[in-house]
Amino acid sequence: MLTQNQKANRRITVFTIMVSVLMLIGVLGWYPSNSLEILKPVNSSILWFAVACVVFCFINLFNKERVPGEKEFDNNSYVSLLVTCGMGVGIMVYGFNEAPALSQYNTVRNPLGLVLNHWIVIPWCMYCTFAIFEIYNEKYKLLPDWLNTVKTFLYGVMMMLGIAISFALGVNTISDSALHIYGIEIPSYSLVILLGALVTISLMRGMHKGMKVFAKISMYLLYFFMLVLIILAPKDTLQSICSGVSSFFSDFAYNNYYRGDAVQNDWTSYYWIWWMGWIAFTSPFIARISKGRSIRSMVFYSVIVPSILIAAYMLLGNSIGMELMTAENIPVSEIPFVAINKHWIIPVVFLVLMSMFYITSSDSQSFMMDQMISKGSATPIKYRKIGWVFLEVLFVTILLLAGNSTISAIQGVSFLVAPAFIVFGLIYLYYFIKHYVSRNKINKSNLLQNN
Repeated sequence: MLTQNQKANRRITVFTIMVSVLMLIGVLGWYPSNSLEILKPVNSSILWFAVACVVFCFINLFNKERVPGEKEFDNNSYVSLLVTCGMGVGIMVYGFNEAPALSQYNTVRNPLGLVLNHWIVIPWCMYCTFAIFEIYNEKYKLLPDWLNTVKTFLYGVMMMLGIAISFALGVNTISDSALHIYGIEIPSYSLVILLGALVTISLMRGMHKGMKVFAKISMYLLYFFMLVLIILAPKDTLQSICSGVSSFFSDFAYNNYYRGDAVQNDWTSYYWIWWMGWIAFTSPFIARISKGRSIRSMVFYSVIVPSILIAAYMLLGNSIGMELMTAENIPVSEIPFVAINKHWIIPVVFLVLMSMFYITSSDSQSFMMDQMISKGSATPIKYRKIGWVFLEVLFVTILLLAGNSTISAIQGVSFLVAPAFIVFGLIYLYYFIKHYVSRNKINKSNLLQNN
């Protein structure tokens, strides 16, 4: 019989080998270069899965059951930790030029409405659905041990893949922005090492004195950045925002029913697969910070509130982007650099925000990696956390040094693995329903006995 320490060390060893193999696959190019094309036959299932998560979360808005444990975070801190735990990097990368890019497709009814469709509600419902499953599994032991083991390694690998891809793209964005605006060439790998050091500081200070503080600072910077964007926004921004919001609701069925057209294959399916990859990290993190809350409170503050905040940012940034494209004929690829160069304060805040979001995402991910993979190890927790940060930094650095083709390779691998969450979601749902049926039978039996 293995001790908890031996089990943890075995998990760490197996996981490290798996990550090393994935790095080798990427560097050597042993991967399919057309992962999205391969997944086309299941795109319809992916979109239905996304909508099913929305329905499941809507139902759980009425679920009063509580998450075990004492409540640790007020609502402000809770939302800050959520918004900055991964999606922050993405909104900075696509915050200005996604709508202009989408406007090139003739099947898009409203580019801003489709941007919202990609970034709010549905991804958060994916995360929240699996967070609810995580909570029930922890509370009622839904899954058999062997499935929990499979889940641990699936989640661990997808965490590392997701974080590596997003951070490689994020660091490249920081480096490219500094070069375009200031003419300063910053090696991407040196940025990863510097930011990795700050991630380590955040982790060493703990959840409340480190991670929460970095998250709240990032959110205050985001609010300031949004205020600057409001001041610099074109005159018809309010009209564009209202049109985008209206389109999000009125075109929801149109945008999420799979038709097989170019924009769905190039963008919508791409996003759903990307968000599915982030389920592995975000859903356990939501479950962890939701202690002491009711399920319905968790759904409200992890779906509705972040969606409102991200919608405000994406609408502002992409309205500016649309104006630059239509009024000034700025190419789509150049829009972010032109947009953030409208005032000297914008690029400074933009670069700091990108860096902060890198830190807040990486520290949250490292925290969950430690919780899932190395829990029970006799190694002091601070050394374990440093170890996970080192592995992340090494992974991202290798990707950056190997070039964009290797980043695409790893992204392709993650895309091919991500649909496994559809299968895992169905398995979870089966055990979830089985638990409720069993609990109802017990309740009825107790009522009959009492009568």
